[in-house]
Amino acid sequence: MIANRTLELLSLLQTQKEWTGDGLAERLGVSPRTVRRDINRLRELGYPVTATKGPSGYYRLSRGVRLPPLIVDDEQAIAIALSLQTAPASVAGMGDATKRALNSIRELLPPHLARRLATFSIEQIENAWELAPPQVDPALVAQLSAAAQQRELVRFSYRSIDLDTVEDSEVLAEPHRLVVWSGRWYMVAYDQHRNSWHAYRLDRIGHLVPTAWRFGQRDVPEADITRFVQSRPDRGDTPDTWPCWGTVLMECPATLVAKWAPGAASFEVIDERITRIRMGAWSWSGLIGFLVTFNCRFTVEGPPELAEAAREVMGRLDVEIPRTGRRAGP
Repeated sequence: MIANRTLELLSLLQTQKEWTGDGLAERLGVSPRTVRRDINRLRELGYPVTATKGPSGYYRLSRGVRLPPLIVDDEQAIAIALSLQTAPASVAGMGDATKRALNSIRELLPPHLARRLATFSIEQIENAWELAPPQVDPALVAQLSAAAQQRELVRFSYRSIDLDTVEDSEVLAEPHRLVVWSGRWYMVAYDQHRNSWHAYRLDRIGHLVPTAWRFGQRDVPEADITRFVQSRPDRGDTPDTWPCWGTVLMECPATLVAKWAPGAASFEVIDERITRIRMGAWSWSGLIGFLVTFNCRFTVEGPPELAEAAREVMGRLDVEIPRTGRRAGP
């Protein structure tokens, strides 16, 4: 309540050169004493509000700066610093812009918040298991976002990657929403040629052309948009991104495989309980180790190196397990 009123007070001071205390109190629906307290709160936040006393006294927001300081509390300032420094690098060319944005925000903050924000300097270390997401063009993100908001049909070429083939196709789609999952960008859209919903990877979209045609409201088949994206089979990376790639038949429903498989995996629905999954790792044993985490039976389809790694890993795990209540060891 107080924060909302403070924002409204700041807005009034910005829209009119001078205000009397009674005039501000009337507009805000509070007493003149409350106005004085709110003015002091703005000053504590670093806003230069001047005042003159007497019957004709007034309040004025001093000029001379490009923008007034931002109204954020300490926790919000920390959130800004951490968010900008830990933002995923999946949008091309955003590294320098992110640094400049952080510097600009520091200049707008009141001194005490700027000093606190400067204490947060983060270095990110890449996780060897998580394959770096492909970068997307920020202009493409902006175009598709605007098309979804304005309900404008778009035409583009799309590269579909099956388990064994790569195919380009032309798509005429109704953009619905952009989704980011595991650093990968997707557009949930309705394909007018195929009369079906799809989740398109932005890094596989090319030759985007706005049509200036509008489309009507259409409901996505899944109420949960994230579940819809997670259930799409064609969402993995190309096979050459990992040194070791293999294919297995997993005795696990595709909905679970899609939810827990890494972003670099691709899968195919065989039936309601069997899923073919193809994924990679830095070693054959590492790949087996990840497949074991699904806690279900699977059959290795290939290559032979993966089957051999499975036998070796199982051999290492072939150890005697002590019975319950019996102490292990000599």
